[in-house]
Amino acid sequence: MKRIATLIAASALFAGQASAQSSEWNYTATLYGWFAGLDTSVETDLGTLNAELSSKDVLENVDATLMAAFEARRGPWGFVIDGVYSDLSASKNYPFGDDYSEAVVETKLSQVTGLALYRFHSSPTLKFDAGAGLRWFDVDMGITLTPGALGMSRSSSVGESWVDPVLAARVIVPINDTWTATALVDYGGTGSDDKTWQALASVKYQFNDKWSAAFGYRSMNLQHDIGGRANEITLSGPFVAAGFRF
Repeated sequence: MKRIATLIAASALFAGQASAQSSEWNYTATLYGWFAGLDTSVETDLGTLNAELSSKDVLENVDATLMAAFEARRGPWGFVIDGVYSDLSASKNYPFGDDYSEAVVETKLSQVTGLALYRFHSSPTLKFDAGAGLRWFDVDMGITLTPGALGMSRSSSVGESWVDPVLAARVIVPINDTWTATALVDYGGTGSDDKTWQALASVKYQFNDKWSAAFGYRSMNLQHDIGGRANEITLSGPFVAAGFRF
């Protein structure tokens, strides 16, 4: 990962020296409603607990994960800050045989990603950005087991904050004067027990010079030992967004 980041930085520096560009700063602020399903895998004293909450369940209960993003751009350089807050509960019936009738995993997740992206290619039909940054996570997980054959309940909670380095790439395809398609992927982490990735695809409609609306699909995954136990969380689902450029 260090070698890849070094190559990206060196390429960006070379490209910037080869063709200096000057322009005014422009900014875009975007607010999203993300109807993300939740898939969790948590190591417990009783074994691995897998619990799910589908995007359909989220839509039916109007539980949205909120996202907001801000991008500043000047010439070939773009600087992106993206934030997500999610408070969702996933469940599983009879997770460990008949001992417990249901397990509920409540996951409160906050993340902020900061990226520096360089535009390596720009044409009327395709724009390509790549770069690197950091992703901060703050996760609190609570597990509640309701009585089954044992006739007793059980609960526990863990929480942790950490930061991961990430590499990212983005492709922007102008369809016409008002429609644009975008795809973004990133991957990062510090090792086999600490990984994160995300993938996003969207279509945007530009109403005028200032306002736009978009819809798409986003998935985000993290794997990290929390409280000394392996945990994996995946958020996936459709989103809608409104953007303002200034």
